[in-house]
Amino acid sequence: MKSDTQLTESNGLARLIPGLALFRGINAGLLRTELVVAVTVFAVLVPSSMAYGDLAGVTPVAGLYVALGAMLMYALFGTSKQVITGPEATSAILTAAAVAPLAAGDPERYAALAAMTGILVGVMAILARIARLGFITDFLSKPILVGYIFGAALITIGSQLGKMFGIKLESDEFFRQVAELISRLDETQLLTFVLGILCMAALLIMRRANRALPGPLIVVAAAIVVSAVYDLQSKGVAIVGEVPAGLPQLTIPVVSLQDIFTLLPAALALTILIYADEILTARVFAAKHGQKIDANQEFVAIGMANIGAGFLMGFPAALSASRTAVSDQMGGKSQWVGLFAVGLTIIFLLFFTPLLEPLPTVALGAIIIVASIGLIDLAAFRFLRKVRSAEYWLAVVTVFGVLTLGVLQGILVAVMLSLVNILFHISHPHDALLDEMDASGGTVYRGIMDKESGLTEPGLIVYRFDAPLVFANAAFFTERVGELVANAGDGLKCVIIDAEAISDFDSTAAEALENLDADLERLGIELWIARANEPLRQLLEVTGLTGRLGKDNLYVSVRSAVEAYHARFGEPESPGETI
Repeated sequence: MKSDTQLTESNGLARLIPGLALFRGINAGLLRTELVVAVTVFAVLVPSSMAYGDLAGVTPVAGLYVALGAMLMYALFGTSKQVITGPEATSAILTAAAVAPLAAGDPERYAALAAMTGILVGVMAILARIARLGFITDFLSKPILVGYIFGAALITIGSQLGKMFGIKLESDEFFRQVAELISRLDETQLLTFVLGILCMAALLIMRRANRALPGPLIVVAAAIVVSAVYDLQSKGVAIVGEVPAGLPQLTIPVVSLQDIFTLLPAALALTILIYADEILTARVFAAKHGQKIDANQEFVAIGMANIGAGFLMGFPAALSASRTAVSDQMGGKSQWVGLFAVGLTIIFLLFFTPLLEPLPTVALGAIIIVASIGLIDLAAFRFLRKVRSAEYWLAVVTVFGVLTLGVLQGILVAVMLSLVNILFHISHPHDALLDEMDASGGTVYRGIMDKESGLTEPGLIVYRFDAPLVFANAAFFTERVGELVANAGDGLKCVIIDAEAISDFDSTAAEALENLDADLERLGIELWIARANEPLRQLLEVTGLTGRLGKDNLYVSVRSAVEAYHARFGEPESPGETI
């Protein structure tokens, strides 16, 4: 039997390395299923990783090294059961932009700088975990999630359009890629295009017929056979080509301290971008499968994934939306998919690199496009429009922000707009004039939308404010009470504030309430408060408002306040409206 100390250490290790849970109670049936999914992910991973390695400016095989380190580390340290990490287009492009000016055309220096960039991203992510910055995901609302996924899916599709048409596109932005493609349609390699359409059609048909079928694996195998038999390369179809064999060595990149300082801004930008991209997608899949994501632990997972990629002489690793989507669509249920994919990649690098040589790259493009289409959720936009039009338009703005400004900038703009929207609703919260009604438990009070007299009953206003009373809405509060007082006429004797929903209170609100009480006092009207919670009562005491209003004018319920009003000013001549 384990001691308390052993249990504490075990639990602590499990929290630090969530992937250890994979090795408890291993299920043979699950492992078989995950292996099939991993084979499919592996089939997409190898050629795409090599393409992203080339895009980053290093040797194509370095993309596979990134995949090895990132998938292994994320499987051990991540909290999402679906996420697959590795080389991706955005991180590859940003790495090339940061490293190329420093490398001065030296391939070895370029590789060392790219690897160090990955390590710096990893260190920054772990520092963010120590600082517990995972709360920033609270600013990523559902409209931002919906818009981001839609935009990211279109960016991924746009990155594959050149492969589909057999054209090497120069643009790296979605709308420019589409525009360039349209302007160069006369350059289309017809056989490549037909092969791509056939691959997409086969994938869509298999997915519709039976999602359990390993569609991407079948398409890759068939494309390799057709390419080899008919020598498609000689007919103008681009193929993957030669893949170097052998495993990477653990290496500390040799760069100067000055290089590290120069790379820091780019590493910081990459850290923010990679984390935002990963956490948004992880939350989408977690919601889909009823799972939970630890936002702070994801910093550790991203950090270790990038450190692993850097020490294998790769470059910064990020979430792979396409490979994650493929894994999910194939029924992947755990990080065993990532671990199996690591094992398959090692075996492949050692013994089977020649097999991928005849694979047409258009087949890869078709697989990624179909997987990305599966991420597009138009129903979510309809839902947002039904719930609140402002959230719908926020999602639309996020889409266009991601597509035109870039992923990070688009998300930041959406977060700012979301905060503006929140501030607007806080500054203009719901409120109500309360009216008396009969209920089974006795007399209760509820809000009414329209009442000509502007009174709860003759001489009395009971007003409810449904939000924290703070600087953002203090002016709105006093204006609304002022309007009710002005509409009430000369017979008004008392205003009761139902404060049940006022969960917070600041100095600006205290000043506003004090001024309101002074204004009402000059008119011969008393201000009372009902249903103030304990924190609010303490704040009223600290700000001196309890003494100004009178401790006896703070009531535990609206009913007791109204009864006190009746005792002081008499019963109304006619009962209030009953609704």
